[in-house]
Formats: sequence, structure tokens, C-alpha cells
Amino acid sequence: MNIKTNRLRRFKSISKDFMYNILASLVLTGISQVIVYPILAYRYSDADYGTILTVMGIVNTLIVAFGNTLNNVRLIMATEYDQKKIEGDFNFLLIITSVFVFVVNVFICAVFFDIAWSVIIGLGIFAILGTMRSYYCVAFRLTLDFKKILIQNIAGGVGYLAGIALLFVIPYWVLPFLMAEVFQIVYIFWNSKLQKESIVTTELCKKTTIKYGILIVTGFSSTLITYLDRIVIYPLLGGEAVSTYTVAAYFGKALGILMTPIAGVLLGYYAQKGFKMSKKLFWSINGLTFVIGVLFMVFSAIVAPIVTRVLYPTIYTNAAPYILAANLAATINVLCSLTQASVLKFAPTWVQIIKELAYGLVYIVCGYLFLNTYGLMGFCVAAIAANTIKLLVLYIIGSLSIDKQ
Repeated sequence: MNIKTNRLRRFKSISKDFMYNILASLVLTGISQVIVYPILAYRYSDADYGTILTVMGIVNTLIVAFGNTLNNVRLIMATEYDQKKIEGDFNFLLIITSVFVFVVNVFICAVFFDIAWSVIIGLGIFAILGTMRSYYCVAFRLTLDFKKILIQNIAGGVGYLAGIALLFVIPYWVLPFLMAEVFQIVYIFWNSKLQKESIVTTELCKKTTIKYGILIVTGFSSTLITYLDRIVIYPLLGGEAVSTYTVAAYFGKALGILMTPIAGVLLGYYAQKGFKMSKKLFWSINGLTFVIGVLFMVFSAIVAPIVTRVLYPTIYTNAAPYILAANLAATINVLCSLTQASVLKFAPTWVQIIKELAYGLVYIVCGYLFLNTYGLMGFCVAAIAANTIKLLVLYIIGSLSIDKQ
């Protein structure tokens, strides 16, 4: 009876933590995608909005690749630091990383985009704040306090809304993003002590730095792929085309926002001691997610045009011809993320790196060729093809890896 009771309590605790994680993701991304970005699209021309999307894609790639990766390294190395009873390295690495991210971001924005220096500096500050927030929120993951992660994201949502309100007074589009980061960092600093750790190096610094460098490469390539559509389209067709494609794919990418925490939940279950993945279970999960994807596409064909017209009235006319194809590409990518949870757990890391690099190469080459020949519809076809290939490769890798358990 006690064993059953303990298992039930543990299940309820884990379920609650997963729910906090899902809600945290929905709050912040929901406000940014449903309120912040549509308002920016309404206030700025299609070309300017496309530039905003592309620049934010680059900045977010840097933040996730460097800040979030340092967060993961802290989790990986936590036991070793605790065993040796030493403190240091991470604030030292964070300072170096933040300076690097600021310089790279300013350089890219100044050289490749025609935007004001006040905006460039604002984006640089945003990059620093985002990198700090991405790392320091590890304090809540170290203690498994997912409720505080939810509150942190609510604080970020409030920051977004405050920034949008200020935007109507001060025409400076970086404000909502800056305010969201400031509100989150204030909450994190108020509820954690990681920022007070000594800025020193320890005997583990070399090992930690090497691990950090390796994970930056894989994290950067994975995050970059998320924004490849903007990065490929912008140099060839300009900001207006980026706006058109991003709005066309909006509904499908919204599914990705909902499903990303679910992929994390799956990975959490896979990581539980005693969990055994069988080929039958692997294909059952894939079959269920595939059916969900098909149902979503049917739903999307009916609802996506309506939602897109409401949220992006100034861009809808240009985006309408691409909505179905762009959402199909985004939906297949979501199926990839759900299958990726199994592959992350059961396949060798080197296989995953090769898979991501190969996918990125196919995406860029096909996207560039088809975009030049057939315009945005060609790029939609390339995205569908690249994501389909990635999904099939994931199925193969997962099936072969499970066989070897």
C-alpha cells in the first residue's frame, strides 16, 4: 500500500511539474505571438516587420546557443561541483559569453541590416539580458522548482505588455523585448543567489569550458535551423517576403509552441529510472502524433486563414496563397520535435549532430535553389521536403537505436 501511495504521490508531483513547465511556455510565447508580434506587424511596414523578424531570429539564436547552453552545462556539472564542494567558473563564463554575444550581435546588425544605431545598441543590451536570464533561471531547475519558472514567465509576460504600452508613447520597437527580459531577471535575482557566486575559476573550469564549447556547436546549429526560413529568405527577397512567409506559417508554428513542452514531458518520462522503450511503443507514439498532425492540418485548413486574417490584417493578402503549404512544413517539423525526444534519449549523440547538420544543409541548398526558381512557394516546397526527410531519418535512427537496447 505504501509503495502504491508513494508512486501515486510521485506521479502527481511530476505531473504538476510538467504542467507548470507547459503553462510557463504558453504564457510567455502566447503573449509574444498573439499580442506583441501582431502589434508590431500592424505598426510597421511589411518590409520593416520582416527585418524585425530576421534580426530577432539572429539575436534569439545567440541567446539560446550561449545562455541556454550554459544553463544546461550547469545542470550537467552540478553534481561534480557539489561533490568537490567548490564554487565558481559559471559567472566567469557568463561574463565572457555576454560580452561576446553583445559584440557579435552589434556587428551583424550594423553590417548586414539598415537599422538605426539606437536600435542596434538596444538589441545588444537585449542580447546580454537574454543570455543572463537564460543562464540564471537554472537556479529553479537545479531545485526542480517549476512553479517559480512559471512565475518568472508570467513576469516576462507582464514585461511584454508594459513594453507594448510604452511603444504607443515611445516608437522604439525593441522596448517590449527589453522589458520582458528586465522583469524576468528582477524576479530571478530576487529569488535566487547564483548571481552572487564568486567570479573565479576552479579546477573544473577547463572541463566545464570544453563541455560548454561542444554543446554550443550543437545548440547553435539546432537553434539556427529554427530561424533558417528568415535567414535564407531575407538576403534573396528582402524583409517583405520574410513577413509574408512567417505570417503564412504562423498557425503551424503556434502548434510548435504548444507541442515543445510536451516533447520535454516525453523526454522527462524517458529519463525516469526503469523506463523501457520498445519498438512497439516507439511506433505507437509516432502513430499517435502522426494522426494528431493530420487532424491539425485539417483543422488548420479551415481555421488558419481566419486567425491569420484577424491577427495580421495588413499582411494577410500576401500570405494567403502560402498558408496551407507553410503550415504543412511547420506541422511536419512539430512531428520531428516529438520524435526527437525518443532519439535524444536512445540514439548516440554523434548521430544526432550529423542528422542536424545534414538537415540544415538540405534546407539551405534546396531553399536557396527553389526560392530562386519558384519564389516563396518554392521555398515552402523545400521546407516540406527537408522536414519530411528529417522525420524519416528520425524514424530510422530511433528504430535502429531501440533495437540495440
